[in-house]
Amino acid sequence: MKAPVRNSGRGALFLELYNIMDKKIIIPTAALVLLAGILITVWIFMKNAEVKDPAAEIRLNGRVIRTVPLSEDCEFTVECESGYNTVRVQNGEISVVSADCPDKVCVKTGAISGGNVPIVCLPHRLEIVIINLENDTDART
Repeated sequence: MKAPVRNSGRGALFLELYNIMDKKIIIPTAALVLLAGILITVWIFMKNAEVKDPAAEIRLNGRVIRTVPLSEDCEFTVECESGYNTVRVQNGEISVVSADCPDKVCVKTGAISGGNVPIVCLPHRLEIVIINLENDTDART
């Protein structure tokens, strides 16, 4: 009878490392992927939450300067000391189509029509929030 051949060398080292990684890496990685999936799902529902009679509240420096129903298409410019934002309401959505701020996060946010995600321009201190005109409460509450 021959003695069993021991697996030595690279193959054994690989199997040993795989067994260690299996316990220490795979479980936390799976947990992170699951958490990311849950957060993305929550964000999608928050961004697209329906509002019965939607309007946009335009705030500058924390003060409401204009309320626009999303049912009426229009375009206007909000000017402040540090620059301007051009806002467009079209097809029941509102967006910032141009701005002279350096980062243009407000333009990159895209159009919103409901939910809890506002359009914000930090350099100009502009915030656009969707509200429910039916009962005049903020859609974020």
